Amino acid sequence: MCSGTEPTGQQFASIGSDAFLSNGLTRSVADVSELNDQLVLRSQGPETGQKLRGGYYTPGPIAEFLAHWAILDKDARVLEPSAGDGEAVAAAARRLGGGGRITAVELDHEEAEKVMARGGASTTVIKGDFFTWFRDCRPDGAFDAVLGNPPFIRYQDFPEEHRGPAFRLMREEGLRPSRLTNAWVPFVVMATRALRPGGRLALVLPAELLQVTYAAELREYLARKYAQLSVVTFRRLVFSSIQQETVLLLGTRQDGTSAKMSFVELDGVDGLRADQVNVAGPVEADLDHAREKWTQYYLSPVELGLIREVERSSVFGRLGDFAGVDVGVVTGRNEFFVLTRVEAQHYGVLSRCVPLVGRSAQIPGLVIRQDEWERLAAHGGKCLLMQLGNVERSELSRSALKYVESGERLGYHEGYKCAVRLPRWWNVPSAWVPGAFLLRQIHDGPRIIQNRAGATSTDTIHRVRIARGVDSAWLAAASVNSLTFAFSEIRGRSYGGGVLELEPTEAEGLPFPRPDASAQPLPTDDLDALVRRKGVQAALDEVDRLVLRPAGLGDRDVAVLRGVWRKLSERRMSRTHTRERR
Repeated sequence: MCSGTEPTGQQFASIGSDAFLSNGLTRSVADVSELNDQLVLRSQGPETGQKLRGGYYTPGPIAEFLAHWAILDKDARVLEPSAGDGEAVAAAARRLGGGGRITAVELDHEEAEKVMARGGASTTVIKGDFFTWFRDCRPDGAFDAVLGNPPFIRYQDFPEEHRGPAFRLMREEGLRPSRLTNAWVPFVVMATRALRPGGRLALVLPAELLQVTYAAELREYLARKYAQLSVVTFRRLVFSSIQQETVLLLGTRQDGTSAKMSFVELDGVDGLRADQVNVAGPVEADLDHAREKWTQYYLSPVELGLIREVERSSVFGRLGDFAGVDVGVVTGRNEFFVLTRVEAQHYGVLSRCVPLVGRSAQIPGLVIRQDEWERLAAHGGKCLLMQLGNVERSELSRSALKYVESGERLGYHEGYKCAVRLPRWWNVPSAWVPGAFLLRQIHDGPRIIQNRAGATSTDTIHRVRIARGVDSAWLAAASVNSLTFAFSEIRGRSYGGGVLELEPTEAEGLPFPRPDASAQPLPTDDLDALVRRKGVQAALDEVDRLVLRPAGLGDRDVAVLRGVWRKLSERRMSRTHTRERR
Protein backbone atom coordinates (compact mmCIF):
# COMPACT_ATOMS: atom_id res chain seq x y z
CA MET A 1 0.00 0.00 0.00
CA CYS A 2 1.64 3.25 -1.12
CA SER A 3 0.97 6.93 -1.34
CA GLY A 4 -1.77 7.99 -3.71
CA THR A 5 -3.97 4.89 -3.32
CA GLU A 6 -6.91 4.11 -1.12
CA PRO A 7 -6.74 1.38 1.54
CA THR A 8 -8.12 -1.93 0.34
CA GLY A 9 -8.66 -5.34 1.94
CA GLN A 10 -8.21 -6.07 5.62
CA GLN A 11 -6.76 -3.19 7.64
CA PHE A 12 -4.97 -4.18 10.81
CA ALA A 13 -4.29 -0.62 12.00
CA SER A 14 -5.92 2.72 11.36
CA ILE A 15 -4.15 5.23 9.15
CA GLY A 16 -4.33 7.91 11.83
CA SER A 17 -2.92 11.41 11.47
CA ASP A 18 0.59 10.11 10.73
CA ALA A 19 -0.46 8.47 7.48
CA PHE A 20 2.74 8.84 5.52
CA LEU A 21 6.46 8.55 5.98
CA SER A 22 8.52 11.51 4.85
CA ASN A 23 9.10 9.83 1.47
CA GLY A 24 5.39 9.25 0.93
CA LEU A 25 5.13 5.63 2.07
CA THR A 26 1.71 5.02 3.60
CA ARG A 27 1.35 3.65 7.13
CA SER A 28 -1.95 1.90 6.37
CA VAL A 29 -2.43 -1.83 6.02
CA ALA A 30 -3.31 -3.70 2.86
CA ASP A 31 -3.50 -7.17 1.47
CA VAL A 32 -0.60 -6.89 -0.94
CA SER A 33 -1.54 -10.17 -2.60
CA GLU A 34 -4.00 -12.99 -2.06
CA LEU A 35 -1.99 -16.09 -1.24
CA ASN A 36 -3.56 -19.43 -2.04
CA ASP A 37 -0.50 -21.28 -0.82
CA GLN A 38 -1.35 -20.35 2.76
CA LEU A 39 -4.34 -22.70 2.58
CA VAL A 40 -2.00 -25.42 1.33
CA LEU A 41 0.44 -24.82 4.17
CA ARG A 42 -2.29 -24.99 6.79
CA SER A 43 -3.70 -28.18 5.29
CA GLN A 44 -0.28 -29.79 5.57
CA GLY A 45 -0.23 -29.26 9.31
CA PRO A 46 1.65 -26.75 11.45
CA GLU A 47 5.03 -28.47 11.38
CA THR A 48 5.14 -28.87 7.58
CA GLY A 49 3.78 -25.40 7.01
CA GLN A 50 6.33 -23.95 9.39
CA LYS A 51 9.13 -25.73 7.56
CA LEU A 52 8.03 -24.57 4.11
CA ARG A 53 7.55 -20.99 5.31
CA GLY A 54 10.93 -21.08 7.03
CA GLY A 55 9.04 -19.93 10.12
CA TYR A 56 11.15 -20.59 13.21
CA TYR A 57 10.33 -17.68 15.45
CA THR A 58 12.71 -15.45 17.36
CA PRO A 59 13.34 -16.23 21.05
CA GLY A 60 12.38 -13.36 23.37
CA PRO A 61 15.92 -12.52 24.61
CA ILE A 62 17.17 -12.18 21.03
CA ALA A 63 14.22 -10.00 20.01
CA GLU A 64 14.89 -7.70 22.97
CA PHE A 65 18.57 -7.51 22.06
CA LEU A 66 17.89 -6.71 18.40
CA ALA A 67 15.48 -3.93 19.33
CA HIS A 68 17.84 -2.49 21.94
CA TRP A 69 20.81 -2.49 19.58
CA ALA A 70 19.07 -1.22 16.45
CA ILE A 71 16.72 1.45 17.85
CA LEU A 72 18.60 4.45 19.19
CA ASP A 73 15.85 7.09 19.01
CA LYS A 74 12.36 7.01 20.55
CA ASP A 75 11.04 8.56 17.32
CA ALA A 76 12.69 5.99 15.08
CA ARG A 77 11.01 4.52 12.02
CA VAL A 78 11.38 0.73 12.24
CA LEU A 79 10.81 -2.02 9.69
CA GLU A 80 10.21 -5.70 10.49
CA PRO A 81 10.10 -7.41 7.06
CA SER A 82 9.05 -10.90 8.24
CA ALA A 83 7.15 -10.33 11.45
CA GLY A 84 6.10 -13.92 12.23
CA ASP A 85 4.38 -14.08 15.60
CA GLY A 86 5.35 -10.49 16.44
CA GLU A 87 8.07 -11.13 19.03
CA ALA A 88 10.48 -8.63 17.48
CA VAL A 89 7.68 -6.12 16.85
CA ALA A 90 6.65 -6.29 20.51
CA ALA A 91 10.26 -5.74 21.56
CA ALA A 92 10.57 -2.77 19.21
CA ALA A 93 7.34 -1.26 20.56
CA ARG A 94 8.66 -1.53 24.11
CA ARG A 95 11.93 0.07 23.05
CA LEU A 96 10.09 2.97 21.39
CA GLY A 97 7.88 3.47 24.45
CA GLY A 98 4.89 4.76 22.52
CA GLY A 99 6.89 6.90 20.09
CA GLY A 100 8.17 6.23 16.60
CA ARG A 101 6.50 4.09 13.98
CA ILE A 102 6.81 0.40 13.16
CA THR A 103 5.99 -1.12 9.79
CA ALA A 104 5.66 -4.90 9.98
CA VAL A 105 5.13 -7.17 6.97
CA GLU A 106 3.77 -10.69 7.46
CA LEU A 107 2.65 -13.23 4.89
CA ASP A 108 0.33 -15.32 7.07
CA HIS A 109 -3.08 -13.83 7.90
CA GLU A 110 -3.37 -15.38 11.37
CA GLU A 111 0.15 -14.37 12.36
CA ALA A 112 -0.46 -10.84 11.07
CA GLU A 113 -3.32 -10.48 13.54
CA LYS A 114 -0.99 -11.52 16.36
CA VAL A 115 1.52 -8.89 15.23
CA MET A 116 -1.17 -6.21 15.26
CA ALA A 117 -2.16 -7.14 18.80
CA ARG A 118 1.43 -7.17 20.06
CA GLY A 119 2.63 -4.04 18.26
CA GLY A 120 0.04 -1.59 19.52
CA ALA A 121 -1.07 1.73 18.06
CA SER A 122 2.36 2.67 16.70
CA THR A 123 2.49 -0.40 14.47
CA THR A 124 1.18 -0.83 10.94
CA VAL A 125 0.91 -4.46 9.81
CA ILE A 126 1.01 -5.19 6.10
CA LYS A 127 -0.38 -8.59 5.29
CA GLY A 128 1.27 -9.98 2.17
CA ASP A 129 4.53 -10.72 0.44
CA PHE A 130 7.38 -8.48 1.52
CA PHE A 131 9.02 -8.36 -1.91
CA THR A 132 5.80 -7.41 -3.71
CA TRP A 133 5.26 -4.66 -1.14
CA PHE A 134 8.83 -3.44 -1.55
CA ARG A 135 8.55 -3.47 -5.36
CA ASP A 136 5.35 -1.41 -5.26
CA CYS A 137 6.27 1.02 -2.47
CA ARG A 138 10.04 1.47 -3.00
CA PRO A 139 10.85 2.35 0.64
CA ASP A 140 14.57 2.88 -0.08
CA GLY A 141 16.21 4.83 2.76
CA ALA A 142 12.91 5.20 4.62
CA PHE A 143 13.82 3.53 7.92
CA ASP A 144 16.13 4.19 10.84
CA ALA A 145 16.23 0.53 11.86
CA VAL A 146 15.43 -2.84 10.34
CA LEU A 147 15.24 -5.88 12.60
CA GLY A 148 13.87 -9.39 12.47
CA ASN A 149 14.36 -13.02 11.56
CA PRO A 150 13.96 -13.64 7.80
CA PRO A 151 12.54 -17.01 6.75
CA PHE A 152 14.86 -19.84 5.74
CA ILE A 153 13.28 -21.17 2.52
CA ARG A 154 15.27 -23.02 -0.09
CA TYR A 155 14.85 -22.17 -3.77
CA GLN A 156 12.64 -25.17 -4.56
CA ASP A 157 10.19 -24.22 -1.75
CA PHE A 158 10.28 -20.48 -2.48
CA PRO A 159 6.99 -19.78 -4.38
CA GLU A 160 7.61 -18.20 -7.78
CA GLU A 161 5.10 -15.40 -7.11
CA HIS A 162 7.36 -14.24 -4.27
CA ARG A 163 10.71 -15.38 -5.67
CA GLY A 164 10.21 -13.47 -8.93
CA PRO A 165 9.90 -9.99 -7.34
CA ALA A 166 12.65 -10.85 -4.84
CA PHE A 167 15.14 -11.82 -7.52
CA ARG A 168 14.27 -8.85 -9.73
CA LEU A 169 14.93 -6.51 -6.79
CA MET A 170 18.27 -8.24 -6.19
CA ARG A 171 19.24 -7.76 -9.85
CA GLU A 172 18.54 -4.04 -9.48
CA GLU A 173 21.37 -4.07 -6.96
CA GLY A 174 23.72 -5.78 -9.42
CA LEU A 175 23.41 -9.20 -7.75
CA ARG A 176 22.87 -12.47 -9.60
CA PRO A 177 20.59 -14.86 -7.70
CA SER A 178 20.69 -18.50 -8.72
CA ARG A 179 18.84 -21.76 -8.12
CA LEU A 180 20.82 -22.11 -4.88
CA THR A 181 19.71 -18.77 -3.44
CA ASN A 182 17.73 -19.10 -0.21
CA ALA A 183 14.90 -16.68 0.59
CA TRP A 184 16.79 -15.05 3.46
CA VAL A 185 19.33 -13.55 1.03
CA PRO A 186 16.96 -11.10 -0.76
CA PHE A 187 15.49 -10.22 2.64
CA VAL A 188 18.93 -8.98 3.71
CA VAL A 189 19.41 -7.04 0.49
CA MET A 190 16.02 -5.31 0.71
CA ALA A 191 16.54 -4.61 4.42
CA THR A 192 19.75 -2.85 3.43
CA ARG A 193 17.99 -0.79 0.78
CA ALA A 194 15.32 0.22 3.28
CA LEU A 195 17.84 1.78 5.67
CA ARG A 196 18.85 5.44 5.61
CA PRO A 197 22.55 6.32 5.88
CA GLY A 198 23.52 5.69 9.49
CA GLY A 199 20.53 3.40 10.01
CA ARG A 200 20.98 0.12 11.84
CA LEU A 201 20.42 -3.48 10.70
CA ALA A 202 19.82 -6.26 13.24
CA LEU A 203 18.85 -9.67 11.85
CA VAL A 204 18.85 -13.32 12.88
CA LEU A 205 20.40 -15.27 10.00
CA PRO A 206 21.61 -18.79 9.31
CA ALA A 207 25.35 -19.29 9.75
CA GLU A 208 25.36 -20.06 6.02
CA LEU A 209 25.96 -16.31 5.68
CA LEU A 210 29.56 -16.93 6.73
CA GLN A 211 30.36 -19.90 4.54
CA VAL A 212 28.15 -20.91 1.63
CA THR A 213 29.16 -20.11 -1.93
CA TYR A 214 25.73 -18.78 -2.90
CA ALA A 215 26.10 -16.03 -0.27
CA ALA A 216 29.48 -14.83 -1.62
CA GLU A 217 27.88 -11.95 -3.56
CA LEU A 218 25.89 -10.99 -0.48
CA ARG A 219 29.02 -10.86 1.69
CA GLU A 220 30.71 -8.58 -0.83
CA TYR A 221 27.55 -6.44 -1.07
CA LEU A 222 27.33 -6.02 2.70
CA ALA A 223 30.99 -5.07 2.93
CA ARG A 224 30.28 -2.20 0.48
CA LYS A 225 27.04 -1.04 2.06
CA TYR A 226 27.99 -0.81 5.74
CA ALA A 227 30.57 1.12 7.70
CA GLN A 228 30.55 -1.48 10.46
CA LEU A 229 29.37 -5.08 10.60
CA SER A 230 29.30 -7.28 13.68
CA VAL A 231 28.54 -11.00 13.70
CA VAL A 232 27.40 -12.60 16.95
CA THR A 233 27.68 -16.40 17.10
CA PHE A 234 26.56 -18.88 19.74
CA ARG A 235 28.15 -22.09 21.00
CA ARG A 236 24.70 -23.49 21.81
CA LEU A 237 21.99 -23.73 19.18
CA VAL A 238 19.40 -20.97 19.38
CA PHE A 239 16.52 -23.01 17.94
CA SER A 240 15.98 -26.32 19.69
CA SER A 241 13.80 -27.77 16.91
CA ILE A 242 16.35 -27.60 14.09
CA GLN A 243 20.03 -28.45 13.63
CA GLN A 244 20.71 -25.03 12.13
CA GLU A 245 23.38 -22.74 13.52
CA THR A 246 22.29 -19.11 13.55
CA VAL A 247 24.10 -15.81 13.90
CA LEU A 248 23.11 -12.22 14.56
CA LEU A 249 24.16 -9.75 11.88
CA LEU A 250 24.42 -6.16 13.10
CA GLY A 251 25.36 -3.31 10.79
CA THR A 252 25.54 0.47 10.51
CA ARG A 253 24.55 1.55 6.99
CA GLN A 254 26.94 3.65 4.92
CA ASP A 255 27.61 3.43 1.18
CA GLY A 256 31.05 3.70 -0.33
CA THR A 257 32.96 2.26 2.60
CA SER A 258 34.71 -0.98 3.36
CA ALA A 259 33.06 -2.37 6.45
CA LYS A 260 35.05 -2.86 9.62
CA MET A 261 34.22 -6.37 10.80
CA SER A 262 33.98 -7.66 14.34
CA PHE A 263 33.03 -11.08 15.69
CA VAL A 264 31.62 -11.96 19.10
CA GLU A 265 31.12 -15.56 20.24
CA LEU A 266 28.85 -16.29 23.22
CA ASP A 267 27.71 -19.47 24.95
CA GLY A 268 24.02 -18.75 24.45
CA VAL A 269 21.35 -16.06 24.38
CA ASP A 270 21.08 -15.72 28.16
CA GLY A 271 22.51 -12.39 29.23
CA LEU A 272 22.95 -11.14 25.67
CA ARG A 273 23.76 -7.43 25.92
CA ALA A 274 24.60 -4.65 23.48
CA ASP A 275 27.83 -3.79 25.32
CA GLN A 276 29.18 -7.25 24.46
CA VAL A 277 29.07 -6.22 20.82
CA ASN A 278 30.10 -2.60 21.26
CA VAL A 279 33.37 -3.46 23.00
CA ALA A 280 34.45 -5.96 20.33
CA GLY A 281 37.31 -4.60 18.28
CA PRO A 282 37.56 -5.07 14.51
CA VAL A 283 39.33 -8.15 13.24
CA GLU A 284 42.71 -7.71 11.58
CA ALA A 285 42.14 -9.88 8.50
CA ASP A 286 41.37 -8.09 5.24
CA LEU A 287 39.35 -10.56 3.18
CA ASP A 288 38.42 -10.61 -0.48
CA HIS A 289 34.69 -10.72 0.28
CA ALA A 290 33.70 -11.92 -3.19
CA ARG A 291 35.99 -14.96 -2.91
CA GLU A 292 36.85 -15.72 0.71
CA LYS A 293 34.32 -16.96 3.24
CA TRP A 294 33.76 -15.08 6.47
CA THR A 295 34.75 -18.16 8.46
CA GLN A 296 38.29 -17.10 7.57
CA TYR A 297 37.86 -14.16 9.92
CA TYR A 298 38.48 -16.71 12.66
CA LEU A 299 42.03 -17.14 11.38
CA SER A 300 45.01 -15.12 12.54
CA PRO A 301 47.01 -13.03 10.02
CA VAL A 302 49.73 -15.72 10.07
CA GLU A 303 47.22 -18.50 9.39
CA LEU A 304 45.45 -16.53 6.66
CA GLY A 305 48.78 -15.62 5.07
CA LEU A 306 49.83 -19.26 4.80
CA ILE A 307 46.42 -20.29 3.44
CA ARG A 308 46.72 -17.68 0.69
CA GLU A 309 50.31 -18.67 -0.06
CA VAL A 310 49.31 -22.31 -0.50
CA GLU A 311 46.40 -21.31 -2.75
CA ARG A 312 48.79 -19.43 -5.04
CA SER A 313 51.41 -22.17 -5.05
CA SER A 314 51.77 -24.75 -7.84
CA VAL A 315 53.51 -27.21 -5.51
CA PHE A 316 50.24 -28.86 -4.57
CA GLY A 317 47.49 -30.04 -6.88
CA ARG A 318 43.78 -30.25 -6.25
CA LEU A 319 41.92 -33.43 -5.41
CA GLY A 320 40.10 -33.01 -8.72
CA ASP A 321 43.43 -33.47 -10.54
CA PHE A 322 43.64 -37.03 -9.27
CA ALA A 323 40.01 -38.10 -8.87
CA GLY A 324 36.48 -37.05 -9.70
CA VAL A 325 33.94 -36.76 -6.89
CA ASP A 326 30.30 -37.54 -7.58
CA VAL A 327 27.19 -38.04 -5.50
CA GLY A 328 26.14 -41.51 -4.42
CA VAL A 329 23.16 -43.38 -5.80
CA VAL A 330 19.91 -41.42 -5.53
CA THR A 331 17.23 -44.07 -5.10
CA GLY A 332 14.33 -41.75 -4.28
CA ARG A 333 13.20 -44.09 -1.48
CA ASN A 334 15.98 -45.80 0.43
CA GLU A 335 13.59 -47.74 2.67
CA PHE A 336 12.34 -49.53 -0.45
CA PHE A 337 15.56 -50.00 -2.41
CA VAL A 338 18.12 -50.54 0.39
CA LEU A 339 17.74 -53.94 2.04
CA THR A 340 19.35 -56.37 4.41
CA ARG A 341 20.30 -59.77 3.08
CA VAL A 342 17.41 -61.37 4.99
CA GLU A 343 14.95 -58.88 3.50
CA ALA A 344 16.27 -59.41 -0.03
CA GLN A 345 15.90 -63.17 0.38
CA HIS A 346 12.41 -62.81 1.85
CA TYR A 347 11.21 -60.68 -1.08
CA GLY A 348 12.94 -62.90 -3.63
CA VAL A 349 15.14 -60.14 -5.07
CA LEU A 350 18.57 -61.13 -3.72
CA SER A 351 19.84 -61.94 -7.19
CA ARG A 352 18.94 -58.39 -8.27
CA CYS A 353 20.93 -56.69 -5.50
CA VAL A 354 24.41 -55.18 -5.53
CA PRO A 355 26.70 -54.47 -2.53
CA LEU A 356 26.22 -51.09 -0.93
CA VAL A 357 27.51 -48.87 1.86
CA GLY A 358 25.11 -46.25 3.13
CA ARG A 359 26.34 -45.09 6.53
CA SER A 360 29.62 -43.62 7.74
CA ALA A 361 29.74 -46.24 10.52
CA GLN A 362 30.15 -48.89 7.83
CA ILE A 363 33.46 -47.36 6.64
CA PRO A 364 35.42 -46.34 9.75
CA GLY A 365 38.93 -46.46 8.32
CA LEU A 366 40.74 -45.81 5.04
CA VAL A 367 39.80 -49.11 3.37
CA ILE A 368 36.64 -51.20 3.11
CA ARG A 369 37.39 -54.82 2.23
CA GLN A 370 35.23 -57.61 0.82
CA ASP A 371 35.29 -59.66 4.04
CA GLU A 372 34.33 -56.58 6.03
CA TRP A 373 31.30 -55.98 3.82
CA GLU A 374 30.37 -59.67 4.16
CA ARG A 375 30.35 -59.31 7.95
CA LEU A 376 28.08 -56.28 7.65
CA ALA A 377 25.67 -58.29 5.52
CA ALA A 378 25.81 -61.31 7.84
CA HIS A 379 24.97 -59.15 10.87
CA GLY A 380 21.84 -57.61 9.36
CA GLY A 381 23.34 -54.45 7.90
CA LYS A 382 21.33 -52.61 5.27
CA CYS A 383 24.02 -53.00 2.65
CA LEU A 384 22.27 -54.23 -0.48
CA LEU A 385 20.88 -52.03 -3.26
CA MET A 386 18.02 -53.56 -5.23
CA GLN A 387 18.67 -52.87 -8.90
CA LEU A 388 15.91 -54.36 -11.06
CA GLY A 389 17.17 -52.63 -14.18
CA ASN A 390 15.61 -50.68 -17.01
CA VAL A 391 13.07 -53.35 -17.92
CA GLU A 392 9.36 -53.33 -18.64
CA ARG A 393 6.92 -54.42 -15.95
CA SER A 394 6.20 -57.57 -17.96
CA GLU A 395 9.88 -58.52 -17.76
CA LEU A 396 10.03 -58.44 -13.96
CA SER A 397 10.17 -61.75 -12.16
CA ARG A 398 7.08 -62.74 -10.19
CA SER A 399 8.73 -61.97 -6.85
CA ALA A 400 10.16 -58.66 -8.10
CA LEU A 401 6.76 -57.62 -9.46
CA LYS A 402 5.12 -58.48 -6.16
CA TYR A 403 7.64 -56.32 -4.30
CA VAL A 404 7.19 -53.43 -6.76
CA GLU A 405 3.43 -53.58 -6.30
CA SER A 406 3.85 -53.48 -2.52
CA GLY A 407 5.82 -50.23 -2.95
CA GLU A 408 3.13 -48.80 -5.21
CA ARG A 409 0.46 -49.50 -2.60
CA LEU A 410 2.51 -47.33 -0.25
CA GLY A 411 2.79 -44.59 -2.88
CA TYR A 412 6.56 -44.80 -3.26
CA HIS A 413 6.34 -44.43 -7.04
CA GLU A 414 4.69 -41.02 -6.59
CA GLY A 415 7.66 -39.46 -4.82
CA TYR A 416 9.56 -36.94 -6.92
CA LYS A 417 12.73 -38.94 -7.63
CA CYS A 418 10.76 -42.09 -8.41
CA ALA A 419 8.03 -40.32 -10.39
CA VAL A 420 10.54 -38.85 -12.85
CA ARG A 421 11.49 -42.45 -13.72
CA LEU A 422 7.94 -43.55 -14.51
CA PRO A 423 6.77 -45.91 -15.88
CA ARG A 424 9.91 -47.87 -14.81
CA TRP A 425 10.27 -46.19 -11.43
CA TRP A 426 12.05 -49.30 -10.05
CA ASN A 427 15.07 -48.64 -12.26
CA VAL A 428 17.68 -46.91 -10.08
CA PRO A 429 20.05 -45.02 -12.39
CA SER A 430 23.81 -44.54 -12.16
CA ALA A 431 24.59 -47.35 -9.73
CA TRP A 432 28.23 -47.59 -10.82
CA VAL A 433 30.90 -48.87 -8.45
CA PRO A 434 33.58 -46.30 -7.51
CA GLY A 435 37.24 -46.82 -6.74
CA ALA A 436 36.84 -45.04 -3.41
CA PHE A 437 34.39 -43.21 -1.17
CA LEU A 438 34.36 -39.81 0.51
CA LEU A 439 31.89 -38.96 3.26
CA ARG A 440 29.51 -36.18 2.32
CA GLN A 441 28.90 -35.22 5.93
CA ILE A 442 32.08 -35.30 7.95
CA HIS A 443 32.80 -35.47 11.65
CA ASP A 444 36.61 -35.26 11.75
CA GLY A 445 38.19 -34.77 8.33
CA PRO A 446 37.67 -35.64 4.65
CA ARG A 447 38.92 -39.24 4.65
CA ILE A 448 38.97 -41.02 1.33
CA ILE A 449 38.17 -44.74 1.72
CA GLN A 450 39.56 -47.20 -0.80
CA ASN A 451 36.82 -49.52 -2.11
CA ARG A 452 38.00 -53.14 -2.13
CA ALA A 453 34.49 -54.46 -1.52
CA GLY A 454 33.08 -53.81 -4.98
CA ALA A 455 30.25 -51.78 -3.41
CA THR A 456 28.44 -48.64 -4.45
CA SER A 457 26.94 -46.06 -2.05
CA THR A 458 23.80 -44.07 -1.38
CA ASP A 459 23.89 -40.28 -1.65
CA THR A 460 24.93 -39.92 1.99
CA ILE A 461 28.41 -40.88 0.76
CA HIS A 462 30.20 -39.46 -2.28
CA ARG A 463 31.68 -41.79 -4.87
CA VAL A 464 35.26 -41.16 -5.99
CA ARG A 465 36.28 -42.02 -9.54
CA ILE A 466 40.06 -42.50 -9.56
CA ALA A 467 41.99 -40.86 -12.43
CA ARG A 468 44.02 -43.02 -14.76
CA GLY A 469 47.45 -43.81 -13.33
CA VAL A 470 46.53 -42.88 -9.74
CA ASP A 471 46.67 -45.59 -7.07
CA SER A 472 43.45 -45.62 -5.02
CA ALA A 473 45.34 -46.94 -1.97
CA TRP A 474 47.77 -44.02 -2.15
CA LEU A 475 44.90 -41.53 -2.60
CA ALA A 476 43.14 -42.85 0.50
CA ALA A 477 46.26 -42.69 2.66
CA ALA A 478 47.34 -39.28 1.36
CA SER A 479 43.92 -37.78 2.13
CA VAL A 480 44.72 -37.76 5.86
CA ASN A 481 47.00 -34.70 5.81
CA SER A 482 46.85 -31.35 7.60
CA LEU A 483 46.73 -29.34 4.36
CA THR A 484 43.62 -30.99 2.94
CA PHE A 485 41.98 -31.15 6.36
CA ALA A 486 42.52 -27.41 6.92
CA PHE A 487 41.08 -26.46 3.55
CA SER A 488 38.08 -28.73 4.03
CA GLU A 489 37.04 -26.57 6.99
CA ILE A 490 37.50 -23.42 4.90
CA ARG A 491 35.82 -24.63 1.70
CA GLY A 492 33.02 -26.71 3.24
CA ARG A 493 30.11 -25.60 5.38
CA SER A 494 29.05 -26.67 8.85
CA TYR A 495 25.65 -27.13 10.44
CA GLY A 496 24.35 -26.85 13.96
CA GLY A 497 24.95 -30.52 14.68
CA GLY A 498 28.68 -30.06 14.22
CA VAL A 499 28.73 -31.79 10.82
CA LEU A 500 30.96 -30.54 8.02
CA GLU A 501 29.50 -30.97 4.54
CA LEU A 502 31.46 -31.01 1.29
CA GLU A 503 29.71 -30.96 -2.07
CA PRO A 504 31.52 -32.67 -4.98
CA THR A 505 32.90 -29.48 -6.53
CA GLU A 506 34.09 -28.25 -3.13
CA ALA A 507 35.82 -31.57 -2.49
CA GLU A 508 37.50 -31.56 -5.91
CA GLY A 509 38.86 -28.08 -5.21
CA LEU A 510 40.68 -29.08 -2.02
CA PRO A 511 44.50 -28.68 -2.18
CA PHE A 512 46.01 -32.14 -2.27
CA PRO A 513 49.55 -33.60 -2.33
CA ARG A 514 50.84 -34.80 -5.69
CA PRO A 515 51.48 -38.54 -6.07
CA ASP A 516 55.17 -37.94 -6.74
CA ALA A 517 55.60 -35.88 -3.55
CA SER A 518 55.75 -38.87 -1.20
CA ALA A 519 59.16 -39.62 0.26
CA GLN A 520 58.28 -43.32 0.16
CA PRO A 521 55.25 -45.54 -0.51
CA LEU A 522 52.41 -44.87 1.88
CA PRO A 523 51.55 -47.80 4.18
CA THR A 524 47.80 -47.66 3.53
CA ASP A 525 46.87 -50.77 5.51
CA ASP A 526 48.92 -49.69 8.52
CA LEU A 527 47.38 -46.21 8.41
CA ASP A 528 43.93 -47.76 8.06
CA ALA A 529 44.50 -49.77 11.23
CA LEU A 530 45.81 -46.67 13.01
CA VAL A 531 42.78 -44.59 12.06
CA ARG A 532 40.42 -47.32 13.25
CA ARG A 533 42.28 -47.76 16.52
CA LYS A 534 43.14 -44.17 17.45
CA GLY A 535 41.34 -41.84 15.02
CA VAL A 536 42.53 -39.60 12.21
CA GLN A 537 44.66 -37.34 14.39
CA ALA A 538 46.96 -40.25 15.11
CA ALA A 539 47.56 -40.70 11.37
CA LEU A 540 48.12 -37.02 10.56
CA ASP A 541 51.68 -36.87 11.90
CA GLU A 542 52.78 -39.84 9.81
CA VAL A 543 51.12 -38.70 6.58
CA ASP A 544 52.32 -35.11 7.01
CA ARG A 545 55.87 -36.44 7.39
CA LEU A 546 55.58 -38.56 4.27
CA VAL A 547 53.77 -36.18 1.90
CA LEU A 548 53.80 -32.56 3.13
CA ARG A 549 57.38 -32.12 4.27
CA PRO A 550 58.86 -33.62 1.05
CA ALA A 551 56.73 -31.09 -0.86
CA GLY A 552 58.53 -28.25 0.90
CA LEU A 553 56.40 -27.38 3.93
CA GLY A 554 58.42 -26.86 7.08
CA ASP A 555 57.51 -27.93 10.59
CA ARG A 556 56.12 -24.46 11.32
CA ASP A 557 53.93 -24.47 8.20
CA VAL A 558 52.55 -27.90 8.99
CA ALA A 559 51.86 -26.81 12.56
CA VAL A 560 49.97 -23.74 11.32
CA LEU A 561 47.84 -25.84 8.95
CA ARG A 562 47.14 -28.34 11.71
CA GLY A 563 46.13 -25.43 13.95
CA VAL A 564 43.72 -24.08 11.32
CA TRP A 565 42.03 -27.45 11.03
CA ARG A 566 41.87 -27.93 14.78
CA LYS A 567 40.55 -24.41 15.43
CA LEU A 568 37.77 -24.53 12.85
CA SER A 569 36.79 -28.17 13.43
CA GLU A 570 36.65 -27.74 17.20
CA ARG A 571 34.55 -24.62 16.73
CA ARG A 572 31.90 -26.45 14.66
CA MET A 573 31.96 -29.57 16.85
CA SER A 574 31.47 -27.51 20.00
CA ARG A 575 27.91 -26.96 18.76
CA THR A 576 26.99 -30.66 18.81
CA HIS A 577 26.20 -31.38 22.42
CA THR A 578 24.17 -28.56 23.97
CA ARG A 579 21.18 -26.59 22.80
CA GLU A 580 19.64 -23.40 24.03
CA ARG A 581 16.56 -24.06 26.15
CA ARG A 582 13.42 -22.23 25.11
